Amino acid sequence: MKKILVVGIFLSSLLLLQACNFPLFRSSSFNDEVATQAALAFTQTAQQNTILLPTNTLPPSTSQATLTPTSTTDNPKAQLGSAAWQDTLTSGNSFGIGNDVTQVEGTNASVWVEDGSLHMYRSSASGGYIWYCAYPNIADFYLEGKFETQSCNGTDQYGLTFRKPDFGDKTGYYFLVSCDGKFNLMRWTNNDSTLLGDWTASDSLTQGPAAINTLGVWAKGSTIKLYINDRLAAEFTDDSGLKSGYFGLVSNPLQSAGMTVKLTEIAYYNLP
Repeated sequence: MKKILVVGIFLSSLLLLQACNFPLFRSSSFNDEVATQAALAFTQTAQQNTILLPTNTLPPSTSQATLTPTSTTDNPKAQLGSAAWQDTLTSGNSFGIGNDVTQVEGTNASVWVEDGSLHMYRSSASGGYIWYCAYPNIADFYLEGKFETQSCNGTDQYGLTFRKPDFGDKTGYYFLVSCDGKFNLMRWTNNDSTLLGDWTASDSLTQGPAAINTLGVWAKGSTIKLYINDRLAAEFTDDSGLKSGYFGLVSNPLQSAGMTVKLTEIAYYNLP
């Protein structure tokens, strides 16, 4: 049985609330808008959530970030043994998705599982991030997802979200890559988003409308390392207090209508 609680916070005289599946829109003034908070309770076997976030971005934070040469090969899986959890997406059980196409209510997105992939389709350029999360809640880990894209161009974004303490809240980290070959790490806390680095080009990323990329996150305490196709791309130190949570895929087609992101594999490994 799902329970849904939506609490709206109104700023000034502006009233902007949307119905279920928790869209959150922001005005042109980034700090001058309505926030919608949502809390969900799911069964342990079928947990999922989606939410729409703004595309506005704040300047990079003061968190320490170290970029590494994209020629450096460092595959964490070689040292970690077997995965603690993995999903080859033959069904949508881990994400609480059945056999039918599921419309993400209040958004332009739909999700479904077909041919061993979790699909997220966006019918128009969205103006916001939408994610779907799986049920495990993890703290220190190496997380890896394999993505395929269709109709993905330029600044369109997709990637992994992780350490989300609540399904219905935007709080968490977002490892984002763009279809023109750049990447960044974004953090959401206290109703504000912060880019933890600069958008940086990576030779390891496959670009274009039909790309295949494997994205990995090594997270232990305040240290976060980003991997692109088994190559270490960047390392961050961030003391935000986000130490554990749920994980999943995220998309934001900034310019391309009809963009589809397919998650074909996802797994996490325990760290020693």
